[in-house]
Amino acid sequence: MKLGVRGSKLALAYAQKAIDALGMGEIEIIKTDGDLHPDTPIHEIGGKGVFCNAIEYALAEGIVDVAVHSLKDMPGDIEHPDLHICAVLERARPYDVLIGKVSDNFVIGTSSPRRKAQLEQLYENHHVQIKPIRGNIDTRLAKLDAGEYDAIVLAEAGLDALGIKREYTRLPIVPAVGQGIIALQTRKGDTKTNNIVSKVNHQLTYAQAKLERALLKGIAGDCHTRVAGHATGNNPIKLEAVYYTEEEYV
Repeated sequence: MKLGVRGSKLALAYAQKAIDALGMGEIEIIKTDGDLHPDTPIHEIGGKGVFCNAIEYALAEGIVDVAVHSLKDMPGDIEHPDLHICAVLERARPYDVLIGKVSDNFVIGTSSPRRKAQLEQLYENHHVQIKPIRGNIDTRLAKLDAGEYDAIVLAEAGLDALGIKREYTRLPIVPAVGQGIIALQTRKGDTKTNNIVSKVNHQLTYAQAKLERALLKGIAGDCHTRVAGHATGNNPIKLEAVYYTEEEYV
């Protein structure tokens, strides 16, 4: 069974988690548009699913049997007609964390519109400057250590997956839809693979992710939209969400 995945250390760590859960699997590295333009702001690359489209193409064409995604990278309103999310692994810690120092007139590195909007509210009394940052986790930490930023925001799940030990503060902001969830995507008609992959599905995480993604689909959003959603609990599942529109309604 071939698993299609990006070539970053984090993506490979996620793929290994999938292999461990499945008890089988061979990794096939696929370069996405986001990987081919590491220094370009994501919104300038164009289109949605810049970290998913190439992997989905390989899956649809039968080059790989399973696509391994970070669920937060998957657009909510664009779904390939022949593919589906067959399973998700149990959710890791979904929170955003701040690494660095907080003071007046400090510079935070993040390229996420969702994080930017919430951080500007959170630190409105500190005259915070939000500066874009691209690159993998190691690259971002290196830029922080080099003094390009006073602080950066990362996903706690990513630090955990790579075993990175840094002092951080968990931020009181709402995470991205699907943050901390590894999604296993398959072809709808591939009965054999679906039977294998569906056995590792974490049902509660799947139900929570379904609710979060319904929010994303409702506003035609993706990871570049200023929306956040985090589902918790079980029967009932509760959703905490924030959405920043392009204009204010009076």
